[in-house]
Amino acid sequence: MPSTTFAYRATIGLIWALALWHSWTCRGLFVDGSAFLVEIVRREWFFRFYPPRIYAMVAGQIPVMTAVTLGVTDLHWLARLLSLGLFGLPTVFYHLALHRAKGDPILMATVIASIASIFMTTGFFIVGEYNTAFAITLLVAVRLVTAERLTPVDGIFLAVVAAFATRTYEVMLYLGPLLTAMILWALYRAPSRPIATTVLHLLAAAFFLKAMVVAVNSLLYPHSAEHLEETWLTAVNFWQDMQFDLAFGGAFVVAVWALIKPDDLAGAKPYRWAAICLVLLAVSPLLALSDTMVRPLAKSQYIARTASGLIIAAMVAFIWARETDLGARFRTFVVLRSPEVGHRFLGFACLMLLAVVPSDLFLTATWTSYLDAMRTAIRLQGGVIAVEDTLLSRGPYNLLGENWSMSSLSIVLRSDVRDGIVAPPRDFTDWVPFRPVELPNMGQFFWRD
Repeated sequence: MPSTTFAYRATIGLIWALALWHSWTCRGLFVDGSAFLVEIVRREWFFRFYPPRIYAMVAGQIPVMTAVTLGVTDLHWLARLLSLGLFGLPTVFYHLALHRAKGDPILMATVIASIASIFMTTGFFIVGEYNTAFAITLLVAVRLVTAERLTPVDGIFLAVVAAFATRTYEVMLYLGPLLTAMILWALYRAPSRPIATTVLHLLAAAFFLKAMVVAVNSLLYPHSAEHLEETWLTAVNFWQDMQFDLAFGGAFVVAVWALIKPDDLAGAKPYRWAAICLVLLAVSPLLALSDTMVRPLAKSQYIARTASGLIIAAMVAFIWARETDLGARFRTFVVLRSPEVGHRFLGFACLMLLAVVPSDLFLTATWTSYLDAMRTAIRLQGGVIAVEDTLLSRGPYNLLGENWSMSSLSIVLRSDVRDGIVAPPRDFTDWVPFRPVELPNMGQFFWRD
């Protein structure tokens, strides 16, 4: 079984290596990301179109805006820097959570499991601010349960992070009150309550409640009523994300086993059954050899984000319950206090993380191929190009693009004004950022290889 030190270092190394690789391959351009970059370079300023998520939006755009301000006009590098900001933001929060949890195998296993089953299975749509909201939630929960006493450093940290969370994502509708309750619990159990530190903790609690209010308002007065309705309708389709299903399936087997037969956690039996899901997850890219939709799909990850928020809430509840009086009475938590069981739990979480890497690399490689195919298409033909006349309309490329973002991505990939623009399908009548015959002024910004 891995030591906590090895698991910590290996996980940190892996998530940062993947963040850098995803940035280098410009995965931040996926779907909405390309439209974001067009608006950033066109305005030469932050793209801030949705106030309820504005803090996460701006923070993720800091690297690319820094480069734009310094005069960088290479869209290839700007796409990498946008990707770096988008991937780096949640990765920083997960890094901090792992650092705080590194002395506790169960706590570290929970954070690693959240990275494996949530971040890496729903994070292909990295422009979605929910990635940051989930990471913040885990970090705050871990920091609260590992604090032996109230300190000014913790108080300042919590207040700053909570203020940032007020405008991050709508999942704060239920995660905000949950974190508020945890802060109040931390104040209640503290051996002493220095005035200044207590005020900072109460301020953090107030910010998380404000985050809930912002989320409520964003749902009552949505940016797009149609988009909100579509989100609710597609939330039940989380099962379409194969990576999410198999990663969570393995974790679910262990969790249910721990509730029914907790003493079995000292042996290998629960993990052997759960490993079936992990083996299937690790070999799932081989399904791409068949001509079916049963395979890891990038676009399905966005659909699983709603279910993922509920799982994050359950993980926080687990972290919290383990530190309460319930943790001392409930057999499952008693068993988990055993060092042997804790390291088995940690070892399984590490296997979850490794099992999801092949499908992540597969999807990233497919995305790189998709960008190459679009770049080839717009260089071979000028003017408006019907997507039906390109390889982009056929598999596997048709599994990566969205009709409305075709023109945005193709204008980002242009290296010359004579390059073409890929138009959505001829029968597509929904909203698009701009018409292919009326391109936004991109000035001196071009893609350079």
